[in-house]
Amino acid sequence: MRKLHVKNTIRYYLLAVAFLLFLFFTNDFGVTDVQKTAIVIAAGIDREEDTFIITSQIAIPQSSKQGKASEAVQIVSRGKTVGEAFEEINAKTGWYPKLVFCDLIVFGESAKNADVFDALDFFLRDEYLSDSCLLAVCEGSAKEILNTTALVDPSSSTAIKKVLSAHAERVGTVLPNTLREFAIGYFSESHSGYLPVLTTEPQQETIGSEDGSQQTAAQEDSASQEKSGTEKQTDKPVFSARQTALFVNGRWVETLKNDETFALATVLSKLRLASYSIDKGEATCTLSIRRNSPSIKLKSNEGDLFSLNVNVSMTAGTLDYSLSQSIEEIGDVGDVPKEFFTLAANKLSREIESVYEKCRTVGCDVFGVRERLIKYEKRRLKEKQDTVFQNTRIQVSVHFENVR
Repeated sequence: MRKLHVKNTIRYYLLAVAFLLFLFFTNDFGVTDVQKTAIVIAAGIDREEDTFIITSQIAIPQSSKQGKASEAVQIVSRGKTVGEAFEEINAKTGWYPKLVFCDLIVFGESAKNADVFDALDFFLRDEYLSDSCLLAVCEGSAKEILNTTALVDPSSSTAIKKVLSAHAERVGTVLPNTLREFAIGYFSESHSGYLPVLTTEPQQETIGSEDGSQQTAAQEDSASQEKSGTEKQTDKPVFSARQTALFVNGRWVETLKNDETFALATVLSKLRLASYSIDKGEATCTLSIRRNSPSIKLKSNEGDLFSLNVNVSMTAGTLDYSLSQSIEEIGDVGDVPKEFFTLAANKLSREIESVYEKCRTVGCDVFGVRERLIKYEKRRLKEKQDTVFQNTRIQVSVHFENVR
């Protein structure tokens, strides 16, 4: 009986393997013909009253026989809902839009002034779109920003994602955000969030001379390249996302400047090899921040008042110095004068306090005051949750220490 059972088991395994091999060689497993599919890699959202204007950047695969890389085109569609606008792509082109590869959504000015979740609801419902999709807002229209041919890459979405990369977040120049994290903030007790602001900047900046005349390096290069036909290369802009838009209930309420973005990043992000400059007289020292250790605690005081204690420890060394130094000083990146650390700590403390007050003025709780009340002060939740943020004052302590 035992031998018969073993033989039957082997037969069952062989039949199962044969069945799987049959499926593998005969079924396409529902793969969609790429020639009939619009592969959306980025989406721009603008509004005209109650109409959504969607700019879809679509990747067009090229045949390997042609020896060409994939190209990207922009298709504009309209609808009373975002879903209706995407369906219009199929009516216009015969392609069915697929969002599985869409990892960038950009809001234009007309969309950010309304509740952005009027549009984001569609992307949250889409089961194929990744919740790690990057979100951003822009100056002007999203259509224009996606139609921009940037210097670093022919595809605007690829160039933008380089600006919003994890490396840019680690050095503190950008505060990127994803669909998942932004939705968590929107539906939380704070109803707050932030998104990076995309702008375009000229490839080369203006160079000024002492006699008052100004000429761009791009213009100088164009003059020498005019005969060679390469002058158009200097007209391509670069993207920047160093400013940060603050949102309350899905609506834009305020914008943080470059230095304010960095100050908020020291509290919310993990920094690595970020640079931070301070002035002392005629000298400027640029520090290389190796790592940061932020800590935020909510403390209840007498009456209705609370205090938010923000402590930031920074480990840093010398990146550069504006004046010449001795060979010993140049060779020792850890030789940072104590007075520079003191100046850096005071400067960063003021900047963090300024960011908090700006957020408190517009009611944008990106510091998570209400969440901390819910977590640590449940007994006072019902009576204080609506006023806690406005009644909370910040106390900032920043400490710089040497790399050794």
